[in-house]
Amino acid sequence: MGSCAAAISLEHTLKRISESDDFLSHSEKLCILDGMDSVIERMMEIPSSKKVDAAAYERRVIDAVQIFHDLILSHLSDPDHDDIGFALSLSQQMEKVKHEITSFLTATDKICSSRRYSNFASSDYNTDNQQQNLLVGLDDQIRALQQWIFDPNSHDLFKSVVGMTGIGKTTLVKQVYNDPRVVKEFETRLFLHIGPHYTRSEDIMLRVLDELGFVIPSDKLDTDYLENQFLEALSTQKYLIVLDDVWADLILSDFPENRKRSLIIIISQIRRFYDYIHTDKVIILPFLNDDDSWKLLHQTAFSNREEKCSRELEKIGKKIAKNCEGLPAAIIQVGENLRGKSFEEWKTLSEKEDPLVITRYDDTPLSKALFFSYMMLHPYLKPFFLYMGVFPKHYAISRSKLIKLWFSEGFLDTQPGIEEIVGHTFDLLIRQSVVLREKHASVNSFEFKNCRLHFTFRSLCVSEAKSEKFFHILKKYTDCTPENIRRQQRLCVHNNVILALTQVHEWMESVPNARSLLCFGPKQQYPVLLPSCFRLLKVLDALAIRFYEFPHQLLALLQLKYLSITCDRELPNSISTLWNLEVLIFTRHHNIKLSNNGPLYLPIDIWNMHKLRQLYCKGFDLPPPSDDSHLENLITVSGVSVHSCTIEVLSRIPNLKRIAVQIESAHDSTETFNFFGHFAFVYESFESFKFVVVNPNLSSQIVRSVPNFPMNIKKISLSGCGFPWENMEVIASLPNLIVLKLRWYAFCGPLWKTSQRQGQFPSLEFLLLEDLDIENLEFDILYLRWVIVRHCYKLENISNQFKNTEILEVDDCSPSFMKKMREWGSVVGAEVKIRSSITDL
Repeated sequence: MGSCAAAISLEHTLKRISESDDFLSHSEKLCILDGMDSVIERMMEIPSSKKVDAAAYERRVIDAVQIFHDLILSHLSDPDHDDIGFALSLSQQMEKVKHEITSFLTATDKICSSRRYSNFASSDYNTDNQQQNLLVGLDDQIRALQQWIFDPNSHDLFKSVVGMTGIGKTTLVKQVYNDPRVVKEFETRLFLHIGPHYTRSEDIMLRVLDELGFVIPSDKLDTDYLENQFLEALSTQKYLIVLDDVWADLILSDFPENRKRSLIIIISQIRRFYDYIHTDKVIILPFLNDDDSWKLLHQTAFSNREEKCSRELEKIGKKIAKNCEGLPAAIIQVGENLRGKSFEEWKTLSEKEDPLVITRYDDTPLSKALFFSYMMLHPYLKPFFLYMGVFPKHYAISRSKLIKLWFSEGFLDTQPGIEEIVGHTFDLLIRQSVVLREKHASVNSFEFKNCRLHFTFRSLCVSEAKSEKFFHILKKYTDCTPENIRRQQRLCVHNNVILALTQVHEWMESVPNARSLLCFGPKQQYPVLLPSCFRLLKVLDALAIRFYEFPHQLLALLQLKYLSITCDRELPNSISTLWNLEVLIFTRHHNIKLSNNGPLYLPIDIWNMHKLRQLYCKGFDLPPPSDDSHLENLITVSGVSVHSCTIEVLSRIPNLKRIAVQIESAHDSTETFNFFGHFAFVYESFESFKFVVVNPNLSSQIVRSVPNFPMNIKKISLSGCGFPWENMEVIASLPNLIVLKLRWYAFCGPLWKTSQRQGQFPSLEFLLLEDLDIENLEFDILYLRWVIVRHCYKLENISNQFKNTEILEVDDCSPSFMKKMREWGSVVGAEVKIRSSITDL
């Protein structure tokens, strides 16, 4: 798993070694990195059925590289190091790394050539047998599949059934496949288990043709020929072909001349990019709701109809079912475990965080299926996936935060354009159904803003990470013992109170080489001490812990790349000692303005932190720079006021892409809002601008006029500005604006009228209107994809009805308006979500 991450992290460190540090020659660096490359390539080549056997040898390589890496970092962090002792230790460990790489390659040669198959075989990971005759809550999906099969006007050759492992894909399709009406409809039916060994579309088509009795000459196996033969074969009879457990990115063209109406159903947990575009050709299986979850649990646990369930037991059982988070295979597994158990055993299970613990060693169909899904991830993706387990259960994982942490952990290089690649990595995990999407991104409809892990995958992540020494979770006193935390790379504190225990601090001295300390426990009102033993720490997230004073022991953490902290005082000027810092998040426990004598500035030495990429400092401003100071890598600034938006400051941040500005008073806004013009002057390429006026005066216009924005800006979010709607023309003329968010008195007045035919909003796709006094909206934007209207209680009419809008969300507006929007959605077929805190509409 970790060979990719270990190699990337080591390469970053080796690049930092200056020419004056001659403890490693160029050839020695290349030797180690080339060796790691060979390990990564071999792991990619090993068949899926043998990856588990190879993983143990990979682990030994990673352990050796980790010790080698720690030696180098310790040397770089300690100015009083012993050069002779270090050189000897490094030489010995380098030989150890070379030995383990050689052993790995030798062992995996034997594994690949062996005809013995490990227990990790494709026939073992299917949960279908466990779910047979227990299909609950999927009536809509069954109906959709049947309607497609019997629709005489449909020309779609194939339909995909997609969802997380254990959600019932195969069970559902089998029920439709074996329906007497379906059996009667087709001359020939074929149900094929494909599995991970078929990695190319050509191989799958060849397998189907072989099963249908068509012989293909060995010299005509190119893609075009196979696809032509495949489609021609389907025209000879009326076939129904089910391809179960497809892992290849199978793409089949529709077949207009398919007069026989042959059909193909593809069952896969991988959602292809094609499925996002052609949503009508995919059926995504949902998780069960609470009622269906209890129904399935009851059916499984009480298989004997003579058994009765008391009201008290039903209440506990519903809690257990809810904790299964709607996954049928998990509910069935829990139900089987509870069969014949006492009331007290049911109650004990209901009080646990998870109803199941998933590890690679479990001999249950669900555990095998989940572990198989993990092992089928590309080696490059595995550390990214495992890392998501550092967050607590039910934690809404922010895409932007996760990407910042991945960068800081050293999983990725900071080369130009890397953010787009990282976003693709994130989306791949969602497409593979191992990570669950939570909230769409407003800029890109194919991306997601938040995500989470199902408890089953999170349980697997936690157990795998602990055994791999990738991370360890600390929730209770016993989690912190030396035998549990020794050699762990990352410590994740999910209960911050344990950091107040002296014994825990002493135990943590057994892991001085830990790379990350992540404190995601509930916010702590009273201060606790941070351990001071982690000299190689690269990531410290202590936002949930309160400090009265800045903890100065942090200034000794010279490897720190990510610092997130809550402190009631100002940053010390010596913060620039942390010269490796790339992300700085600095907030106060209470957002109280400490002084009325002007802005609060960050230390002047902030301008010496040249690696800084992300700066979040609510309530503080960037000070005027000295003559030659630049922050050339800084791309995001958030929480500052207009005092950070002068030409003097902005011209020293040449690559800034995103900024969030907050004004504390109307007096500041009216006098200094002309800073907007500076952005258009300084930046040609700019992505996102957010501006908030706190507690605006609703009786007067706060900001005099809408300024000129950079022409290439993509996203604008305004709140409390008090613009009249007539001033919207400046924003409407921006050619590349995709997202517009207007909150709390951003614009005021009863009527907003705009039209794309007048050249307005040529690229706008997402619009949010929240807490505005608008009454009528005359809006004609052709490509507006997503509209959200919240708390606009006076709004009564929208002319033209957002004709091409795909998603419309309305929260707590007037009852008459919400009724109109619901009726409109039923007419045009858009996805409409109406929510009210007063009554369920």
